[in-house]
Amino acid sequence: MAKRTVIRGAQVVTMDEALGDFRSANIHVENGAIVAVGPSLDSTDAEVIDGSGMIALPGIIDAHTCLWQTVLRGYVPDLWPGAYYSAFLPLRQRFTAEDNFHAAYVGGFEMLSYGTTTVVDYCHDIRGPGYADASIEALRTTGIRHLFTHSFMSVSPDDFPGSSDRFDEARRVYDRFHDPAGLTTIGFGVDSIGAPGLEKQVAFARALKAPSCIHVNETGTIHRLHAMGLLGPDLLVIHGNLITNVELELMAEARAPICFTPTADVQGTPADVVRRAMDRGVDVVFGCDIPCSVASDTIGQLRVMFNVQGFLDGAMERSFSSVVGRRPQVRPGLPLLTPRRLIETATIVAARVLGLDDRIGSLTPGKRADIVLIRKGPFGDSVVDDACAHVLLQTSPRDIDTVMVDGEIRMKAGMLVGYDRDKADAMIRSSRRRILT
Repeated sequence: MAKRTVIRGAQVVTMDEALGDFRSANIHVENGAIVAVGPSLDSTDAEVIDGSGMIALPGIIDAHTCLWQTVLRGYVPDLWPGAYYSAFLPLRQRFTAEDNFHAAYVGGFEMLSYGTTTVVDYCHDIRGPGYADASIEALRTTGIRHLFTHSFMSVSPDDFPGSSDRFDEARRVYDRFHDPAGLTTIGFGVDSIGAPGLEKQVAFARALKAPSCIHVNETGTIHRLHAMGLLGPDLLVIHGNLITNVELELMAEARAPICFTPTADVQGTPADVVRRAMDRGVDVVFGCDIPCSVASDTIGQLRVMFNVQGFLDGAMERSFSSVVGRRPQVRPGLPLLTPRRLIETATIVAARVLGLDDRIGSLTPGKRADIVLIRKGPFGDSVVDDACAHVLLQTSPRDIDTVMVDGEIRMKAGMLVGYDRDKADAMIRSSRRRILT
């Protein structure tokens, strides 16, 4: 029999331009798919979720996170001294495949608790066969939708005799786990510019029609990628603080997107690339990046970006015009990031960048039911004029009530389904003992 669920009476943000938004509407889900959105829909023979007093929106998508780090949460609280590279990354030599499982298990549930229904899990802790399998099996256990990014960046020493063995392992993982109709899809993380084998890695991903990503932390990298013919909509640039405007124009021409990770990318670093990229037509998405430093709270990262960009917009305007008073006048493009635009980047824009917009990213009938219900709050917020602004600026993680992935309830009444707190605590303790002592 068909499994039917109706979310009744929620304020709905669809991120579908044709549908629009609703002050109060029902969302019908059947066998994991959205079948209808609108007011006064029939709900016969369906499980009913009371959405009154809540805002329903598409599940949040985190476009770049390294969940393998979750077992060492908070190990690098300050990125300025450089301990991430000098002290943290070398600890990968002590990780086992079991540690990868522990990290992805806890990290996947954590992301669900923050309203994230899809994570791009960038794993550059694949020291040998079995490491990727462990991470993916853990993610599948949590029920979060995931694009697992199998990184070619090596951990030294590792258990691969040669570079060809890494390709063999990547292909095995892809063949075993990649399922476009399910919750697991596979992409690839390629080496940084200048590393031997970069072109072969991109070609490997493209032969499989799989997305890939590359870390870019220097000026000139985009020029080199362009000269090598590697830029394209399937190669996501990570960070990119130092990319020049000319390079951004090359990215726009190639339709290559960029993922900015706000907390990691504003700690002492230039953060103006978001405006420069958007002004030139480059798609920008966001991610949490490193659990060793920051919680896996994607909406929280959007809040960081809203405030940082607001400051940058004001500083820029004061540099180029005469401003009287505390704030410059609003004009087209100023401010750059409204709450709705930020929620849009973490839903339909991210889905499009990842090649998943035919399945997720909006509450469009026919798409899979990845839905978040957020309580408006106990302090008289029954009427909300701007739902996206309310979610971004007036709520906190405690207000996330229900999380649905592919039609399955993963959090209900603020409680994760299937999460074993004692088991998670034991996992973290076990891994930390092994890695840190």
